[in-house]
Amino acid sequence: MNRARALRLVRLGYAAAAGAGLGSLVFWTVYWFTFVRGNLQGPDFFNFYAAARLYVFNGASAVYDVAMQRQVELQVTGQDPTRFIVLPYFHPPYYTLLIAPLAYLDYRNAYYAMAAFSVLLLVALVVLLVKTSLRIHGRATIVAAAMIGGFFPIFVTILQGQSDLVVLVPLAAAYAAWGRGRAGWAGIFSALALSKPQLLLLIPVLFLTRRAWRALAGFAGTVVGLGLVSIVAFGLGPVFTYLGAVGAWAVTGRIPNSGQLVYTDPAVYSLRNIIEAVPGAGKPVALVVLLLLLAFVALSLSWRPNKPRLDFALAIAASLVLSPHQNVHDLALLVIPGFAVADLALAGELRWPHVTAAVLFFAYATINLTLAINFWSAAVGALAVAGYLTLERMAVRPDPIPLGELNWSGPRPRRVIVLPAYKAAKTLVEVVGDIPPGHADRILLVDDASADATVSVATALRLDVIRHEQNLGYGGNQKTCYRQALAMGADVVVMLHPDGQYDPAIIPNLCKVIEDGEADIVLGSRWLGLDPAKAGMPWWKRLGNRFLTASENRILGLNLSEYHTGYRAYSRRFLEAIPFLENSNDFVFDTQVLIQAATFGFKIGEVPAIGRYHEDASSINFRTSAVYGLETLGALIRYVAHRAGFASPWLTPRSDADKEPLPVSQVAHHSNVQ
Repeated sequence: MNRARALRLVRLGYAAAAGAGLGSLVFWTVYWFTFVRGNLQGPDFFNFYAAARLYVFNGASAVYDVAMQRQVELQVTGQDPTRFIVLPYFHPPYYTLLIAPLAYLDYRNAYYAMAAFSVLLLVALVVLLVKTSLRIHGRATIVAAAMIGGFFPIFVTILQGQSDLVVLVPLAAAYAAWGRGRAGWAGIFSALALSKPQLLLLIPVLFLTRRAWRALAGFAGTVVGLGLVSIVAFGLGPVFTYLGAVGAWAVTGRIPNSGQLVYTDPAVYSLRNIIEAVPGAGKPVALVVLLLLLAFVALSLSWRPNKPRLDFALAIAASLVLSPHQNVHDLALLVIPGFAVADLALAGELRWPHVTAAVLFFAYATINLTLAINFWSAAVGALAVAGYLTLERMAVRPDPIPLGELNWSGPRPRRVIVLPAYKAAKTLVEVVGDIPPGHADRILLVDDASADATVSVATALRLDVIRHEQNLGYGGNQKTCYRQALAMGADVVVMLHPDGQYDPAIIPNLCKVIEDGEADIVLGSRWLGLDPAKAGMPWWKRLGNRFLTASENRILGLNLSEYHTGYRAYSRRFLEAIPFLENSNDFVFDTQVLIQAATFGFKIGEVPAIGRYHEDASSINFRTSAVYGLETLGALIRYVAHRAGFASPWLTPRSDADKEPLPVSQVAHHSNVQ
């Protein structure tokens, strides 16, 4: 699917979600006005109101006393004490200071004041998100407001008088600051969103993995500041009581009080609940799985490319899904990841923009239909957003290496043909003779300790020759080839196998693609020329080639016709940029070079080539090919692991490989090399 069509689908999905959001917004508004005509005994707000009254009229030490909370909550709600289940209050002390003025109002008016405050926060949330948007503006603000306001968890937050909007607004400010590169402010705002710390586990982890020291400093400084304010206003005892209650709840799902455990898990099915429901799982297994998933997401956030909005959205979504405890209103935090996904898709920043509409619509529908279906749907919808963001984050390409202009060392590009040779005495004369006259400034043969007359034939042909004193392997041979070619002043380096498998006649075509600036690496593809089957390629080679090529295209995000050709040309700046000395000395060297090209953002070109298959044309038998295939898959796995945070030396663009001296103990120079 082309990008234009994908963006049309995104806009269509966005419009559908906006329509559904508008309908939901109208419905929930009408429902709220109907609801508040009752006795208001149902909303969670009675818990917050009781805490405010305890702080104002009984002192800070009473706020986290569960027995006193129960007494005040019974007075507020007028419930039957034998049937009333206490809802312990354990929000941070500084949040209690924020809602303390509500204690001076009666319960109903305090509820109205909290609802009005929440609506103002909702407006601020929409404004913040639209202001930081890459593409959404103007009338789209109304669309965004409809989608966000009609989101069921937002409605539950306002209806219940919950604190999630107090979390969302500073979190949106942190998202905006992070997207604009203001790391310090992102840290400060993130700390201000810690009214529910269990929902934001990965935010400080994001700062740490991205080495955003200013963000960490701002985060830590604000937490310390809030802690000092809490101690001054509450005293050490209540603060430590709060911290102990939160810690116990995070581990056990219950809050201890006077030797008794109260307040069991919320009714919503989080990912933890789903895992525990699996036969033979239970809390220990669920905890281990959640920790492993948290570690995986944390590693994916450490992947080098800088995609700040995507990073922050993933940190929020994954924190929410992997939190050990959550409720429906807590899913309101998905507003920021959902908005980010839509915004980035419309801006063309995502790899699969056409998928975003389906994911968002699915998540929106399942979460909004929570009551009609069951609470499992809420967890599934949240998991869909977090899972999609994780895949998008892992699919992000690294920042390409800054490249200068292609500058030639002379009036025209200097071409060096390198021949990585092993027992090529029988075919060398024919191969060199077929090189088009005038298209090679130097021809370098590197002999990998052959036992035949390869060196003698090459010397007679007046080639530049280097002979390895011991066999270093196919990759080791190429390392010498490229280092020496660069030392010769090559602008373009062409690798030609001296066994006669590839036709030298296409050398001008290979060089032209580089010299015209169309690519920095060019492959001679046998699948663009004569059918390899008709050319004589064995069936098992064709099968392996197609499987590996399809796998590499899928993982690397490319669309090459062939990866496993030994006919290649490289620009000087490409060889100077990639750390090829870190590559394998075996046949997988070629695969690693292409993975490096994809990783570092180099353009790869292809020209048609015809393979030749005869007794002396290739030394790779079935067993060697099988080993090579496994090594190729291993290199791809290493690439995926590198992107997940396990850094690999051969995928890190840091090398002066061309500047390092040749290993004199392993290489002997012949007189033809100057």
